[in-house]
Amino acid sequence: MSLEEIVKEKRKLADNLPIFAEHDSPSVKNYTSLKESDLLPLSRSTRSGCAGMQRNITTHNGSPCRLFGGGTFKFLKVDEAISSGLMKAEDIFNDSYDKMSAINQGYFNDGFYLGIPSRYQGDRMINILHTGDRDFNVRNLYSIGNNSSARILENYVITGNTSVSQGTVIRVGENSSLDYFLLEDEENTELSYLERTIIMDKYSTVRIHHLSLPGKKSISRFRIIQAGEHAESGYYGAALGKKQEHLDLEVFIDHRAVHGKNDTAFKGILGGKSSLIFRGFIKIAEQALNVESFLMANLLLLTKEAVGNALPVLEIFNGEVKAKHGESVSNISEDQMLYLMSRGLDPKEAKKAVIEGFISPIIYPLPEDISRKYLQIVEEVIGDD
Repeated sequence: MSLEEIVKEKRKLADNLPIFAEHDSPSVKNYTSLKESDLLPLSRSTRSGCAGMQRNITTHNGSPCRLFGGGTFKFLKVDEAISSGLMKAEDIFNDSYDKMSAINQGYFNDGFYLGIPSRYQGDRMINILHTGDRDFNVRNLYSIGNNSSARILENYVITGNTSVSQGTVIRVGENSSLDYFLLEDEENTELSYLERTIIMDKYSTVRIHHLSLPGKKSISRFRIIQAGEHAESGYYGAALGKKQEHLDLEVFIDHRAVHGKNDTAFKGILGGKSSLIFRGFIKIAEQALNVESFLMANLLLLTKEAVGNALPVLEIFNGEVKAKHGESVSNISEDQMLYLMSRGLDPKEAKKAVIEGFISPIIYPLPEDISRKYLQIVEEVIGDD
């Protein structure tokens, strides 16, 4: 099918799907309130092109702007990549599992293809900067060839009270590795929808480091599909709520092949009147024997008004696996504060020490400039409370 034919089908599905579908399980029900007026900007956004001088790999309102660094990579618009034979039209799509996903796929108007060749061994970070000052709805495809090793950092600079929807499919080739750093800084958005679908070939390795500073309503979806045998993945995420932000985060690990391994760890820190719902899914297919998959989520509430919930789901269809989960929602205890204050720390320093200790397993494996920035934001949260 052509790109236009697929989009037409996806758009029809998006128009017919209700905003909220009824589910028997509380783990898959909707926790983010949405209205038709919230979704209209995403179905009416248009291409806007680039603004000013760009550097590295940059997008503006979803439009690809510039590739800095020579001809090693392929970086071009989706329709150009299809016409050039670099990708098929269907490669950029996945299942439309809810209204937001369907709108992203049926009404996207821009996006780019990033191709990393086989046998690429890159030591330097591939930096992708997403800028925006208006509503946009886009889809992208990253293709990493076989026997390659890549490090990708994505960052956002979004201004204005905008609505943003971005879906990206990342295909990781056989025997390749990807370290993927995503700093989701969307504090200025009215509504943001971020979707990442990672499809892993055999003997591939993916490590995702995700930091979220949500906007007024933020919905983030990660789907890691281990399509090939001996695939290994890890998701390590953290989120900070300072005022009245809301984050609806879902991490779905889909084991489809034998000898897969996965580790999922998430930390949420909620101050002010912020709220967060984390849903962790592990699905192990009948043919996916000898899989090891683990899930851990911990939320720390700094105020009485903050709201957090962590929901695990395990769907296991064979008996030859190792899988477990653990979740907690807690406050900073008086005992912790008293102990640290007895060692000479004032209340603010004691609170900072507890929070940094809580989030350190996620933060400290990051590059120093990213971890330093995030710890500065932690200090802002403490100051606000």
